[in-house]
Amino acid sequence: MKPSRIVVLVLVLLLFAAGAYAGYWFIAANRLQAGLEKWATARRAEGYTLQWGKEAVDGFPLRFRITLADASIARGNSYRVAVPEIAGEVSPWDAAHWHVTATRGATGTAQGVAATMTAKSLTGDVALADDATDIEFSILQLAAAGATAGQLTAHATLPRQAPQNDRDLALGATVRLYHLVLPKPVVALGDTVETVAVDLKVMGGLPPGDWRQAMAAWRDAGGNVQIDRADLQWGALRLEANGTLALDRDMQPIVALSASIVDHAALIDAAVAAGILPKKNSTLVKLVLNLLAKRGADRQTRLTAPVTVQNGTLAIGRAEIGKLPPIDWR
Repeated sequence: MKPSRIVVLVLVLLLFAAGAYAGYWFIAANRLQAGLEKWATARRAEGYTLQWGKEAVDGFPLRFRITLADASIARGNSYRVAVPEIAGEVSPWDAAHWHVTATRGATGTAQGVAATMTAKSLTGDVALADDATDIEFSILQLAAAGATAGQLTAHATLPRQAPQNDRDLALGATVRLYHLVLPKPVVALGDTVETVAVDLKVMGGLPPGDWRQAMAAWRDAGGNVQIDRADLQWGALRLEANGTLALDRDMQPIVALSASIVDHAALIDAAVAAGILPKKNSTLVKLVLNLLAKRGADRQTRLTAPVTVQNGTLAIGRAEIGKLPPIDWR
């Protein structure tokens, strides 16, 4: 065969392959749009409100990108999150891993919180598997009610099979909040919470429908939240905790935690520096607390006490600290 004919044959084959791939891309793009509508219909049946305006699919030839304008998700009046624009990208060769961005930020409202929450941007990744969906995201520059935070990161695992009882996992999550600046400083602690971290599991499924009815059904079925670990670093205060959270008959929280103050001596020194505790008394206070504290494997002392919330009352050990405002689920 002459070289010129070989060249022509190769070109024909390449054009055929390109046309076939283009056809595949556009067919797959249409299927993605149909899949999005199917997913939205399923979430609406579960009690969520999903809305968006303009919808576009592009990214040819190396990506599929779905962009939604003026999108929002809500569950009754419990919460609502809205974004001016959100985009999801996936490779044609790996449809199980999505990258999601909302570069124009987001706003949100939550029941019981008067202020609107805002965020500068959001990025995330979604991995789909046969047994679970993994979601990892980062939110930059959150603000609400005069408080700001530099970043919030989270990783969540949602089993594909709905929980059958209170022993089944509905959601596993790890949440980290960094550089939380409060509207007003707290004496001895300051106005900046360096980190807040929580590892938790939500046990028992949340049925579709009205939010309050769904939460009541979850409670009646034995649903609870297991807090495997919570950490707080706020100035001289470092707090660790673990325990459980549930709802009582009045839909108010029942909390049972074991909380530990790490290195209470630093907290006492901060109280002295702030003028809360006289310096002459600090040595005695340290000696008394040292008798109650225990040294861990990391050589740091921990002062541990139970923290409970029941019937709206917050207590540390046997000491009642005060009443908490009730949650209005309307």
